[in-house]
Amino acid sequence: MPVQLGRRALAVSLLLGLFLATSSGPLLASSGATLTGRVLAAGGTDSRPGVVVALVDTAGEKIYRSNLTDDRGTFSVSAPAAGSYALVVEAPEGAFLASDGLLLSPGLNRPVSLALKPGKEGGTPQGQQPAPPPPPAPKKGLPTWAKWVIAGGIIVGGAIIVDAVTKNEKEASGFNQ
Repeated sequence: MPVQLGRRALAVSLLLGLFLATSSGPLLASSGATLTGRVLAAGGTDSRPGVVVALVDTAGEKIYRSNLTDDRGTFSVSAPAAGSYALVVEAPEGAFLASDGLLLSPGLNRPVSLALKPGKEGGTPQGQQPAPPPPPAPKKGLPTWAKWVIAGGIIVGGAIIVDAVTKNEKEASGFNQ
Protein backbone atom coordinates (compact mmCIF):
# COMPACT_ATOMS: atom_id res chain seq x y z
CA MET A 1 0.00 0.00 0.00
CA PRO A 2 2.75 2.58 0.76
CA VAL A 3 4.28 2.00 -2.69
CA GLN A 4 0.97 2.92 -4.40
CA LEU A 5 0.68 6.12 -2.36
CA GLY A 6 4.21 7.08 -3.34
CA ARG A 7 3.49 6.47 -7.03
CA ARG A 8 0.26 8.46 -6.90
CA ALA A 9 1.96 11.35 -5.13
CA LEU A 10 4.78 11.26 -7.68
CA ALA A 11 2.30 11.20 -10.59
CA VAL A 12 0.29 14.09 -9.14
CA SER A 13 3.41 16.15 -8.51
CA LEU A 14 4.69 15.46 -12.04
CA LEU A 15 1.36 16.48 -13.56
CA LEU A 16 1.24 19.61 -11.41
CA GLY A 17 4.82 20.50 -12.36
CA LEU A 18 4.09 19.94 -16.06
CA PHE A 19 1.00 22.14 -15.81
CA LEU A 20 2.91 24.94 -14.10
CA ALA A 21 5.80 24.73 -16.56
CA THR A 22 3.55 24.94 -19.61
CA SER A 23 1.25 27.63 -18.23
CA SER A 24 4.01 29.95 -17.00
CA GLY A 25 4.95 31.02 -20.56
CA PRO A 26 1.83 33.13 -21.11
CA LEU A 27 2.11 34.46 -17.58
CA LEU A 28 5.69 35.59 -18.19
CA ALA A 29 4.84 37.07 -21.60
CA SER A 30 2.11 39.20 -20.09
CA SER A 31 4.31 40.56 -17.30
CA GLY A 32 5.76 44.02 -17.75
CA ALA A 33 9.20 44.90 -19.02
CA THR A 34 11.40 47.78 -17.89
CA LEU A 35 14.38 49.31 -19.69
CA THR A 36 16.86 51.58 -17.93
CA GLY A 37 20.03 53.33 -19.01
CA ARG A 38 21.72 56.60 -19.93
CA VAL A 39 21.51 58.98 -22.87
CA LEU A 40 24.82 60.56 -23.88
CA ALA A 41 25.78 63.35 -26.27
CA ALA A 42 27.39 62.66 -29.65
CA GLY A 43 30.89 62.23 -28.19
CA GLY A 44 29.66 59.53 -25.83
CA THR A 45 31.08 61.17 -22.70
CA ASP A 46 28.68 64.00 -21.77
CA SER A 47 25.23 63.16 -20.44
CA ARG A 48 22.07 64.45 -22.16
CA PRO A 49 19.54 65.74 -19.64
CA GLY A 50 16.03 66.75 -20.70
CA VAL A 51 15.30 64.14 -23.37
CA VAL A 52 12.63 61.43 -23.44
CA VAL A 53 13.21 57.76 -24.25
CA ALA A 54 10.26 55.94 -25.80
CA LEU A 55 9.41 52.32 -26.49
CA VAL A 56 7.20 52.06 -29.59
CA ASP A 57 4.98 49.01 -30.00
CA THR A 58 4.52 49.07 -33.79
CA ALA A 59 2.09 46.15 -33.79
CA GLY A 60 -0.20 47.66 -31.16
CA GLU A 61 0.52 51.25 -32.24
CA LYS A 62 1.29 52.33 -28.68
CA ILE A 63 4.12 54.44 -27.28
CA TYR A 64 5.50 54.19 -23.75
CA ARG A 65 7.62 57.19 -22.71
CA SER A 66 10.04 57.82 -19.87
CA ASN A 67 10.19 60.99 -17.82
CA LEU A 68 12.79 63.57 -18.87
CA THR A 69 16.33 62.34 -18.33
CA ASP A 70 18.05 63.76 -15.27
CA ASP A 71 21.42 65.58 -15.05
CA ARG A 72 23.24 62.27 -15.50
CA GLY A 73 21.11 61.36 -18.54
CA THR A 74 19.49 58.39 -16.79
CA PHE A 75 16.08 57.12 -17.78
CA SER A 76 13.63 54.33 -17.00
CA VAL A 77 10.77 53.34 -19.29
CA SER A 78 8.25 50.55 -18.72
CA ALA A 79 6.01 48.63 -21.08
CA PRO A 80 3.08 46.46 -19.97
CA ALA A 81 4.37 43.37 -21.79
CA ALA A 82 7.67 41.87 -22.86
CA GLY A 83 8.29 41.74 -26.60
CA SER A 84 9.81 43.60 -29.55
CA TYR A 85 9.86 47.41 -29.53
CA ALA A 86 11.41 50.26 -31.45
CA LEU A 87 13.60 52.40 -29.19
CA VAL A 88 13.40 56.14 -29.90
CA VAL A 89 15.05 59.11 -28.17
CA GLU A 90 13.04 62.34 -28.44
CA ALA A 91 15.29 65.39 -28.13
CA PRO A 92 14.64 69.09 -28.92
CA GLU A 93 16.56 68.74 -32.21
CA GLY A 94 14.50 65.74 -33.33
CA ALA A 95 13.85 62.06 -32.79
CA PHE A 96 16.62 59.48 -32.96
CA LEU A 97 15.87 55.82 -33.75
CA ALA A 98 18.21 53.79 -31.56
CA SER A 99 16.86 50.33 -32.40
CA ASP A 100 14.09 49.02 -34.61
CA GLY A 101 13.77 45.57 -33.04
CA LEU A 102 14.75 45.75 -29.39
CA LEU A 103 13.63 42.55 -27.66
CA LEU A 104 12.65 43.13 -24.03
CA SER A 105 12.43 40.29 -21.52
CA PRO A 106 9.93 40.25 -18.65
CA GLY A 107 11.03 42.29 -15.66
CA LEU A 108 14.04 44.58 -15.44
CA ASN A 109 16.27 44.38 -18.54
CA ARG A 110 19.98 45.04 -18.86
CA PRO A 111 20.77 48.81 -18.84
CA VAL A 112 21.71 50.45 -22.15
CA SER A 113 23.74 53.53 -23.10
CA LEU A 114 22.54 55.61 -26.03
CA ALA A 115 24.88 58.14 -27.72
CA LEU A 116 23.05 60.63 -29.91
CA LYS A 117 24.67 61.38 -33.26
CA PRO A 118 23.27 63.82 -35.81
CA GLY A 119 22.08 62.13 -38.98
CA LYS A 120 23.17 62.93 -42.54
CA GLU A 121 20.32 65.40 -42.81
CA GLY A 122 21.34 67.21 -39.62
CA GLY A 123 22.10 70.91 -39.67
CA THR A 124 25.47 72.33 -40.63
CA PRO A 125 27.48 73.76 -37.72
CA GLN A 126 27.34 77.54 -37.52
CA GLY A 127 29.89 79.31 -39.75
CA GLN A 128 30.46 76.36 -42.07
CA GLN A 129 29.19 75.87 -45.58
CA PRO A 130 27.46 72.61 -46.40
CA ALA A 131 29.48 70.25 -48.54
CA PRO A 132 28.45 70.21 -52.19
CA PRO A 133 26.64 67.09 -53.33
CA PRO A 134 28.84 64.51 -55.02
CA PRO A 135 28.71 64.43 -58.83
CA PRO A 136 26.50 61.74 -60.32
CA ALA A 137 28.30 58.48 -60.95
CA PRO A 138 29.02 57.84 -64.62
CA LYS A 139 26.90 55.11 -66.14
CA LYS A 140 28.75 52.03 -67.26
CA GLY A 141 28.01 50.22 -70.50
CA LEU A 142 25.96 51.19 -73.51
CA PRO A 143 22.82 53.29 -73.35
CA THR A 144 19.54 51.42 -73.78
CA TRP A 145 18.88 52.76 -77.29
CA ALA A 146 22.26 51.42 -78.49
CA LYS A 147 21.46 47.96 -77.15
CA TRP A 148 18.16 47.97 -79.08
CA VAL A 149 19.93 49.03 -82.30
CA ILE A 150 22.47 46.23 -81.93
CA ALA A 151 19.77 43.64 -81.17
CA GLY A 152 17.73 44.81 -84.16
CA GLY A 153 20.79 44.63 -86.42
CA ILE A 154 21.49 41.07 -85.34
CA ILE A 155 17.91 40.02 -86.01
CA VAL A 156 17.76 41.74 -89.43
CA GLY A 157 21.18 40.36 -90.39
CA GLY A 158 20.12 36.85 -89.40
CA ALA A 159 16.91 37.18 -91.43
CA ILE A 160 18.87 38.33 -94.52
CA ILE A 161 21.27 35.40 -94.26
CA VAL A 162 18.46 32.86 -93.82
CA ASP A 163 16.58 34.38 -96.74
CA ALA A 164 19.64 34.32 -99.00
CA VAL A 165 20.41 30.69 -98.19
CA THR A 166 16.88 29.45 -98.72
CA LYS A 167 16.20 31.44 -101.97
CA ASN A 168 19.32 30.45 -103.89
CA GLU A 169 18.49 27.13 -105.59
CA LYS A 170 22.08 26.29 -106.40
CA GLU A 171 23.32 26.77 -102.85
CA ALA A 172 20.25 25.15 -101.33
CA SER A 173 20.70 22.04 -103.54
CA GLY A 174 24.40 21.95 -102.66
CA PHE A 175 23.56 21.38 -99.02
CA ASN A 176 21.46 18.33 -99.80
CA GLN A 177 24.24 16.47 -101.66
